[in-house]
Amino acid sequence: MEKFNIGYKRLGREEGQIYSIISKDFLLLNILAFLLGRASILNGLNPFGVAYFTTLMTKDKKNSILGLSILLGILTTNADKYRYMLILGLNFIVFRYIVKNIRFNTSKLAFLTGSITFFSGVLYLFLTEFYLYDLFMTSFESIIVFVFIYILSYSIPILTVKSNRKILSNEEVICIAIILAVSVLGLSDVIFFGYDLKNIVGIFIILVFAYNGGAAIGAAVGVTIGIITSMSTVDTPVIIGIYGFSGLLAGIFKDVGKVTSALGIVLSNSILTFYINGSTETLVQFEEIVIAFLIFILLPKSVSEYINKFISLKSDGFEIDKVYSERIKKLMLRQLENYSLAFSELAVTYSKIAEKEKVVEQKEITNIINNIANSICLNCNMKRSCWNNCFYSTYNALVDSITLVEAKGILDKNNVPDYLRKRCLRLEKLINIINSAYEIYKIDYKWNKKLFEMRQLVSEQFNGISQILRELSKEISSNIEFKRDVEDALYVAFDKEGIIIDKITVLENENGRFEIDIEKKKCFDREICERRIIPIVKKVIGREVVHKNRNCNKGNENGSCLIQLVEAQKYKVNTGVAKVSKDNYYISGDNYSFMDLDDNKYMLALSDGMGTGEKAAKESVATITLLEQLLGAGFNKNIAIKTINSVLMSKSLDEAFSTIDLSIVDLYSGKVEFIKIGAVPSFIKRTNGNVEVIHASSLPVGIVNEIAIDSKSVKLNSGDFIITMSDGVLDVDKNFIDKTNWMVELIKDINSRNPQVIADSILDKAIERNNNKIEDDMTVLVTKIWKRR
Repeated sequence: MEKFNIGYKRLGREEGQIYSIISKDFLLLNILAFLLGRASILNGLNPFGVAYFTTLMTKDKKNSILGLSILLGILTTNADKYRYMLILGLNFIVFRYIVKNIRFNTSKLAFLTGSITFFSGVLYLFLTEFYLYDLFMTSFESIIVFVFIYILSYSIPILTVKSNRKILSNEEVICIAIILAVSVLGLSDVIFFGYDLKNIVGIFIILVFAYNGGAAIGAAVGVTIGIITSMSTVDTPVIIGIYGFSGLLAGIFKDVGKVTSALGIVLSNSILTFYINGSTETLVQFEEIVIAFLIFILLPKSVSEYINKFISLKSDGFEIDKVYSERIKKLMLRQLENYSLAFSELAVTYSKIAEKEKVVEQKEITNIINNIANSICLNCNMKRSCWNNCFYSTYNALVDSITLVEAKGILDKNNVPDYLRKRCLRLEKLINIINSAYEIYKIDYKWNKKLFEMRQLVSEQFNGISQILRELSKEISSNIEFKRDVEDALYVAFDKEGIIIDKITVLENENGRFEIDIEKKKCFDREICERRIIPIVKKVIGREVVHKNRNCNKGNENGSCLIQLVEAQKYKVNTGVAKVSKDNYYISGDNYSFMDLDDNKYMLALSDGMGTGEKAAKESVATITLLEQLLGAGFNKNIAIKTINSVLMSKSLDEAFSTIDLSIVDLYSGKVEFIKIGAVPSFIKRTNGNVEVIHASSLPVGIVNEIAIDSKSVKLNSGDFIITMSDGVLDVDKNFIDKTNWMVELIKDINSRNPQVIADSILDKAIERNNNKIEDDMTVLVTKIWKRR
């Protein structure tokens, strides 16, 4: 029973192999082999079957049987059958037995097949009588074999590879048209009820391509069929013009319907017939056109739609209506400009509100004095003497009292004006009321100042939003070009690999860099992007690409995933960090961040809060968090810093400030911009060992309303280091007048090229210089920049 089962399994495999040989796909390949074997040019050359035979045989050994179909086709022509038996036989021996274990690319296969064809032909010529012309024709035939293998390399995979291909490239469409044209050539001298079958099939193919692909594809296919079919009879090259013109008119009239496409072929044939012959004798019979048209009309709709998927190069899903896009673009620009102007006006309105400069201003003194007089002097017996007889003296004495309170903070009997001390009967109560009134105005002043700062903050925010909208409108109006040809090439490449893509958008910005958005079904963390999609994109566009966002977009509620790719930067960065808090406490007043920004920039930031401990930590955390959010959202760095300053100013009535040490690296140009707000100097260590010092110039944020922002740009080279630190590191050495000198010497002496090792070394040396004491929070950031390979 066991042996019977094994035998049954073997028999099943053999039956499967037999079935595969007689399957419809293999039958199609044999019909094509027969027609290509029959295809003859220049009255005796049949090179197409040879190229077809070697191409398919090297893909699968079972395709060797196609040689019989090719040979059968050659036997039905006037070609020298013994010569082609020798050529096919030698190709079979070489590829089946001599080089059977070698994988051939297209160029090697074409060269070897062409060479075998040439030497086989030469060998046959030497065995028979020949002329020099025969040697020339043999060379020409070898060249045809060489070229035709390249054409087959585009079209054969579509016929043999089992895949759900939906999109073909321009090259594949044209190569399929050439294969079909050569197949039509194989129908030469075949008469069907008095009509030339070659013309009928040729017109049918032109109709199919023109109707589905348009005028350009129709004309191209028509010219292709005309050129190839005219090679069999050198005396009728006019057929090239007829077929090409027919494809053009059939494609032009395709939008009206199938009937008008056929009428386009009739019209083109009539026009060229009259123009060439000057008579009504048509070059292609009207009946042949009618037969081709009937076959085209009777073609099942499902077959027609299937063909349309391959031939139509401008599918509705991929077509971009430029006029509509321009209209939308103008509407968006106008709306964005209006929004930007509105926010700008709001910012101006808020900024016009003046800040109160004194606790008690001149216009408020009269009200204060009236309140004091009503409280103290209204029922006083000396009222007439003080206010009626000595009004100006009394008034000026009270003004002086208010001035003394502002200057000294409090009014008492020792500093009260002499006039009041001598005349006022209720001096003590008067002093208390003046002090109370000042305290009220002092509280009111603080809240007014806080309100002013908040209004200034809102004004800065409105300015920031206005600027972002202006920048967005500039980006939209910039010269961005959608690369339709690259999109089509990517669709074809993904289709070949069996990757289903919903939509591809490729644009080229003003800097000539590609930005590619690919929408597809989500892969559920199977890393399809890195393993398959990015390598295909690199191969198609010939440029290195990376994810725009390092985190993968895992998909939205629609079940699709957006892959955003940008051209890889010229430079890469890596940052090492070393830090320790005061007295090795777990809370540090130093906080830092490094992150990728839009437009391939890299942010490196360090903030040192006032003092140490929890309060300093809160200030620096707020500064770094706001910096990350604002710069990450696209805010201009100046607006981001001014916003942080306003927030810290309005955060509380107490002093709250922190430093900002910001470095922004452009990973395309290699330039770094330093913005230092109250921060200590930074250092750049060059590849040759030299160290440059980048100095600071402005106060920390949170101290004054108007903050001065100074920046400095420096060009970096591959292998350079950016070294940023807090004041707790730089200030440990009290011996140097210029505190940067010892740090420059220290950085020069470090030989490591690892940023983490450099950061650790600097921190260790700083602690060692301070007798192993940690008197302040200490942080060191070291960033290395290098060119991509």
